[in-house]
Amino acid sequence: MARHIYIHIPFCERKCAYCSFYSIADRSLEKDYFDALRKEIGFIGKTIALYPDRNDDLKDTIYFGGGTPSCVSSDEITDVLRLVLETFSIGADAEITIEANPNSLTYDKARSYREAGFNRISIGVQSLTDEVLKTLGRLHDREGALAAIKAAREAGFSNISADLMTGVPGQTTDDILRDAKELIDSGVTHISMYSLSIEEGTLFEKRYGKDIEEYISQEEDREMYHSLRSFLKENGYIPYEISNCALKGFESVHNGSYWRGCEYFGLGSGARGYMNGKRYSKGDDVKAYISEPAFIEIEEVMDADSKIHEYAMLMLRTSDGIDAGEFKRQFGKDLKEVFSQEIEKDKKAGLLEEDTKGIRLTEKGLDFANIVFEDFL
Repeated sequence: MARHIYIHIPFCERKCAYCSFYSIADRSLEKDYFDALRKEIGFIGKTIALYPDRNDDLKDTIYFGGGTPSCVSSDEITDVLRLVLETFSIGADAEITIEANPNSLTYDKARSYREAGFNRISIGVQSLTDEVLKTLGRLHDREGALAAIKAAREAGFSNISADLMTGVPGQTTDDILRDAKELIDSGVTHISMYSLSIEEGTLFEKRYGKDIEEYISQEEDREMYHSLRSFLKENGYIPYEISNCALKGFESVHNGSYWRGCEYFGLGSGARGYMNGKRYSKGDDVKAYISEPAFIEIEEVMDADSKIHEYAMLMLRTSDGIDAGEFKRQFGKDLKEVFSQEIEKDKKAGLLEEDTKGIRLTEKGLDFANIVFEDFL
């Protein structure tokens, strides 16, 4: 019986030029924010019976994301984790992750996280090429990123994830493969790879417009992606999802809960959650959250049909794809009966492959995944 909890820490040292996630650089609200977060956790604790455990065969997970959790007081972070562990009766084998940026992660912070119970850390490296980091507007350089990974290891973390971004103007395939080798040599166990996209309202939109292809072609971006994916696989980092590769046993359980359609608590301003069949938002406004931390806005009520289609779309992100037997167990329906037209259409286009176990994206399908996802939604 598992619980999954996401906690949003909306503070950043500076807004990155490409980022569209909710965050603020005003740290004057930090104390009031964490007081409100503790109030929200306390409110849920009083009503915990309304949120039954879900039997999803996964271990418990807690994920502190952002924003930049490592830029705020580590005492506030560890105190919130302590309260969460007490309130939700989290299992001893839970996966507990914190996101960190190289510029704000120190050995002392990493050690305090580890002693408090965090056992996985995700470091926003993005690149180990200084010119690429400058283009992205990151505050750290190559040496700072490698120092942060070293600090995490020395503090006791053995489960370390790092992000890499592809498709950045001026970046080359040689850059990304060199970065990947350095990350492997540094001892990270999980690598997430993301293609740069232009998001509305970001500084990158002002700089590059709505179409990044004028600066780096889709063919170049896809070459980077597939070269990186192949390189990581050759080095034992198995691509278990479109954007994620890991050594065996180091796959992200928390992210896996999203792809399997598991319900989860979303805590803090900017968080999204999914409980009792309802997807909800906490709102992107720290001051409003501080005033009313228990407030939620229902964004969608998931009926049986919505759950089926969303599950199919999310599982197609994974390398395993949709297991027909598991689909029948969960929904009481045959996969091929529900999605017969979609499966045949995408198989003919070379985007899906099928065997006796189920269906999954082909190599070609990885490049046209959004088309497949739209078919199944």
